[in-house]
Amino acid sequence: MDKKKLTLPPTEVVDPDGREFDRLPVSEQLRRLLASQASAIDMVQKISHPIALAVEAAAERLRGGEGRLVYAGAGCSIRIGVQDGVELVPTFGWPMSRIAYLIAGGSRALSVSVEGAEDDASAATREVDNCSVSDLDVVIGITASGNTRFTCQILESSIARGALTIGVSSNPRGRLIEIADHPLVTATGSEVLAGSTRLGAGTAQKALLNCFSTALMTQLGRVLGNEMLCVRATNAKLKDRQARILAGQIDGIGEERAYQLLSQLNWDLRKGLLVASGWVEDEATMALAGERPFRELLSSR
Repeated sequence: MDKKKLTLPPTEVVDPDGREFDRLPVSEQLRRLLASQASAIDMVQKISHPIALAVEAAAERLRGGEGRLVYAGAGCSIRIGVQDGVELVPTFGWPMSRIAYLIAGGSRALSVSVEGAEDDASAATREVDNCSVSDLDVVIGITASGNTRFTCQILESSIARGALTIGVSSNPRGRLIEIADHPLVTATGSEVLAGSTRLGAGTAQKALLNCFSTALMTQLGRVLGNEMLCVRATNAKLKDRQARILAGQIDGIGEERAYQLLSQLNWDLRKGLLVASGWVEDEATMALAGERPFRELLSSR
């Protein structure tokens, strides 16, 4: 029994202190569940340095090009990855053409379980080929156990094509961690419900990806201060917000003038900030294509 335990991913090991979980009062069940969530966040905080290195490497790979963020995985892990990826479009204006998902079992696996999909390494190879993963791309493999065959094969095949790879796992001894260029391990340990990785491991994955993608988008010039520069101004509220940001960042520009300028620039706030700072519009367009941190760009003229 002890030998078997040593071979199990930490998320699969049964915590002996939880054997009576179902007998506990609801308030105590909730206390334990919430404590595990808080612990998962702590585990992410402990690896802030390797996350920062992964952000910097990803920004360097993606900056000023056509490379994509590619999220890969199975089950709960890829559902969390997709949730992170889809939010980059409305929040940061990241082009949909620069996001891809490699999902064990295909898109229907986002809502239903596809039997055996996570073990299909040959399908992973085909997915990488069909997606035309290249050295322009950053591939993020996500698996709580660290040993999911589909996800590990995605990273191996992506490395063979020259992509930068990031591995997100809760198992410090998992195969994914050995493969990835940037292994990110959140040691969340046993789950309150043994093997239910939507709990502690899932929370750690979500928090890690939230932080990673936000810092990455900041490095790629889509944030100034703590304000989002690329939210699409699709309604009056968002247009007013953009005008307030421009007026607040550039001395001598009132909100009314900011509104007029942004309307002339098709509500491109980043371009508006540069033009209001004295840039010629064509020069601003070219400079923005380089995807440098925006404050660095703003102060370079």
